[in-house]
Amino acid sequence: MINKKEQQELLEMVKILDDICVKEDISYMLHRGTLLGAVREHGFIEWDDDMDLIMPRRDFDAFEKCCPQYFTERGYYLENKGKFPTVCSKEHPELIMEIVTLDAIPASPIKHKFQVFLLMLIPLLIIDYRLYTYSRTRKALVFILSLPGRLFSEKTKLNAFKRVSTWGNDDPTDEWFISNGAARFINLKIKKNLVDNTVRMPFEDTELPVPTGWDEYLRLFYGDDYMTPKRENYYAT
Repeated sequence: MINKKEQQELLEMVKILDDICVKEDISYMLHRGTLLGAVREHGFIEWDDDMDLIMPRRDFDAFEKCCPQYFTERGYYLENKGKFPTVCSKEHPELIMEIVTLDAIPASPIKHKFQVFLLMLIPLLIIDYRLYTYSRTRKALVFILSLPGRLFSEKTKLNAFKRVSTWGNDDPTDEWFISNGAARFINLKIKKNLVDNTVRMPFEDTELPVPTGWDEYLRLFYGDDYMTPKRENYYAT
């Protein structure tokens, strides 16, 4: 949980990102807890400690290319050396905006199942087991699984993750999935018409883009009663 001052810093960060995306014609949307906050509170949810954003793949690629020219002088940077790209502040490294990407689901169900398998496997080859904070048994398991990954450079593994993520992007399909999000959401199928367009919604003292299908989108993550406040980290099962 972050305090009001830290929320204000995050708000300034997302305003800068929003200006960049408007100027460069890049589509992005609020996602998960941040989207829920926009709809339910018109701002931050008390327990939310970061900004959750989502971009279609082509828009994220465009953002990744152009953001350094805007971020550097403001003390921000895009960290993209792991599964979850994050916008970070040099002055406040604990404050982040996490960006996940939307990719098309391949037309072949078998291909998509294999794709999901690889997208679950490759991050295990990237993980630094020393940073794993769970039990000794699970830490040992992660260490064993990470051993094959040492045969390849970090760049090679990240490039492989991206290539697998985009397997379906040239297929005629009307469903997307979150290729680099939390594992529990990788099998969610998101209709394109929910996220093809955005509308701007009040968020604190500004307005930020949300998917036009925000109601159905939130139900995918939080269930039909998402407007009822619940405990931290609650998701539909």
